[in-house]
Formats: sequence, C-alpha cells, structure tokens
Amino acid sequence: MGEVFIQGLSKDYSEKEFIESVEKILIKSSNNLKWLKKGDKVLLKPALNSNNEYPSTTDPLLLKAVSSILKKRGAKIIIADQSGIEHVVHTKGGVIKGSSEKCYEKSCMKQTDDEFIALEKTGWDKGFFNYSKNADSWSNGFYISSLINKVDHIINLPRISTHVQAGASLGFKNLVGLLREDSRVEFHNKGPFGFVINYFGKRRGIIKPNPKGMFFEKITEVSLAVKKKLRLTFFSGTKVQTTFGPDKCIVPIIGKAHKVIPNIGLIFASEDQVSAEAFALSYLTYLYKTHTPLTKKLLFKFAIALNGKIKELHKQNIWDNQVIKHALKIKLGTRNINLNYENTPLDLQEEIKKLL
Repeated sequence: MGEVFIQGLSKDYSEKEFIESVEKILIKSSNNLKWLKKGDKVLLKPALNSNNEYPSTTDPLLLKAVSSILKKRGAKIIIADQSGIEHVVHTKGGVIKGSSEKCYEKSCMKQTDDEFIALEKTGWDKGFFNYSKNADSWSNGFYISSLINKVDHIINLPRISTHVQAGASLGFKNLVGLLREDSRVEFHNKGPFGFVINYFGKRRGIIKPNPKGMFFEKITEVSLAVKKKLRLTFFSGTKVQTTFGPDKCIVPIIGKAHKVIPNIGLIFASEDQVSAEAFALSYLTYLYKTHTPLTKKLLFKFAIALNGKIKELHKQNIWDNQVIKHALKIKLGTRNINLNYENTPLDLQEEIKKLL
C-alpha cells in the first residue's frame, strides 16, 4: 500500500505555518525519519531546470524547511542539480554555457548555507558513472551523477507542472537533472519535438547513436539508479504551473505558462514513487480542469496536438500516463494508494478520488 500524506494550506499561509506543515508531513511519511542517523548525508534534489522562480522550479520554502528539519536531526545536507540545456551546456570539453549555481541563486532557492553542487562542475568522467541494470529502454545504460554513491539518502523535491514534451513534469522527470548531458540529449532527441534537441546535440557534438525511441520509458528508468536510497518524494503545490513548461516561458509572450494559486494549496509526500506521482498528476489535472481559463489553454492545446505523443490532462486516465504505466511495470511503486488528508476540502478529495 502506498501512503500519501497531504496537508492543505490557505493561500495566505505564514512561513511558520508552512514549515510546521512540512515537518508534520515529513515525520508522518517517513515514520519519524526512521532511516536517518546522526551524520548521514542527505541529498536534496530540487527541480532547478531553469533560473525561473517557483512554480517553474521547486518551492524555495520547501527546500529550506526540509533542510532545516533534517539538520536538527543531525543530517548533513547536500543540494545538487544541473539546469536544463537552455541554461547550462556541459560537454566532454567542459562547461561551455551557463551556471547551475547562478540559476540556483536567481530562482530564489539559495536561502540556506547548505552545500550546493552544480553537477556540471563535477567533471565529465569523474562526476558521472554508467548505470545499466534493468534499464532496458537504454541501449547502453545512462550516465548519472556519482554523487548518488556518496550520500546515504535522497529526497526528491519536484515542482508540479505541465510539460510540452512529456505532458507533465513531476517526480520521475525531476530525477533527469542527475544525468550527464549526453544521456539527457539521448532520451530527449527520441521524444516529441526531438528534432530541436537533435539539432542542438549535433552542434555541440554530444549526440549518442541510439536506435531506441523510448522517451517516456527512459525518463522512468532513471529512478532505478536511485531506488535504494530514495526515501521520499515531497511536493509543494501551493502554486502550480498548468500550461506549457518546463520553464515559465517557452516562446516569448505567446508561450507563457499559466500559474495557479489555489485558495487551499496542497503539500504532500510519500515513500512510494508511483503513489506520489499519481497523486501529483491528479492534483495537476484537477487544477487544469477547474482553475485554468480556456483562453490560457488554447495555445497549449495546439502544442499538445503538435506533440502527438501526449494527451490533454483530463482526457487521459491517470493510470494510462506513460511514465506511471512503465513505473508500475518495472516495480517502482504500487497502484494501491491510501490518501491521508488534513485540512483539505471535501470536494477536492472527491475529485482526486474520481481521477484515481
């Protein structure tokens, strides 16, 4: 049974209320942090796909709160990521564009003195290793940050957003930020709108020949490499991006993502990846249906039609989502979910129940 613990917060919440709610969810969802010992290294993986602020990236207050709570229990916190290829380009010859550290600062996530590691600075060979066990959708496995071998625990801190290529950018997609650039390009260029990434990769000399076009499956299988150390997936949904994505603007002016700030926003966490993903997708679908004006949906509907591999959120069963289907197939979670609500409107609970 996958347990998801959910807390509702009114839109005028204080920082104190937010941190108290995070602590409550963190303790409940981890059985009082049963896995944490004093001195353990904990990797917090935010969504730092760009230099945009939340909800295009992870909620800075969630990152701050989780870090603070864990440090009080004796943990050593490491925050690490590499921003997307529009903002940072890392090749075998070194970093030729951008800085994840600058994106971290500009996104307003830098609110603690925790160590931040920009993965592009760790070295092309030294900083990454090849993982291939059960990653059958990859021809020769993928290259992922060696940092995951140096920490004791990992907590995934995604944002909640739609995505023009993948349909949604949630927990599984967030772990793509741990990949080396060539592996990122490899799966992206086999996905919808892959010609753009293919052109980019050829120009930068980081295309890896690969006959397999299994875009969604490759995204999902990244989690195989962190499965043994991943303790929680923790979402903040006090703000949600319900059109376009990954960033707040795909095409200037006409491709701006719509941001929803619900009257009661949800924060939630689960030890089970699929349970967390399914609930997040249900919540995103609900906000897309009920809080996103048709005028904001029209261009996104057009992008979905051009994509050809994804469906509009409310037109697809949650369990037919390609990432979730593959995650169940390779045993990364369960379809049996128990939802534990607190301060959550009953009508929202009923809508989520219908979707699941």
